Amino acid sequence: MLKGEILISVVVFFGSLYLYFESMKFEGHEVYGKLGPAYWPKFLLICLMILSFLVAVDAIRGRKKREAEKEGTQKSESGKVRLFLAIGFIVLYFILMQVLGFILLTPFFLIAFMYLLGERKKKWIFGVSIGLTILIVWVFTKAMYVPLPRGQWIFLDFSHIFY
Repeated sequence: MLKGEILISVVVFFGSLYLYFESMKFEGHEVYGKLGPAYWPKFLLICLMILSFLVAVDAIRGRKKREAEKEGTQKSESGKVRLFLAIGFIVLYFILMQVLGFILLTPFFLIAFMYLLGERKKKWIFGVSIGLTILIVWVFTKAMYVPLPRGQWIFLDFSHIFY
């Protein structure tokens, strides 16, 4: 397990590094105040390299192995239930997105998902869900100029208040 995690992390790191250098070849019309065509691929590849490095470091420390031994098999059944609930939440989220819109639905989805993952601190759950929703709306609508689903009926009017 340990060797496999390190090997995969190294492969992902060097694959991301290769793709990073390939993304330097992207050409496009650079417009002042807007990001070029290579910005987001480079950004995501840098994040991927950092995360693969962190996974390798974590595997070397053996933290995952010790935690898995402590939890034992009791968590496997509840893990399966959580997996299916998470899949159900995601499917429901995409179904309701067109009706309720991104800005109204996302905080509730994040609250439910964080609770499903085991977080119980109410201030943290509400703060992260609202803060992350605001951040995503700002990044997509202001930095990337990508429209988010606004919903239908009165939910459309509600979305127009924010973006």
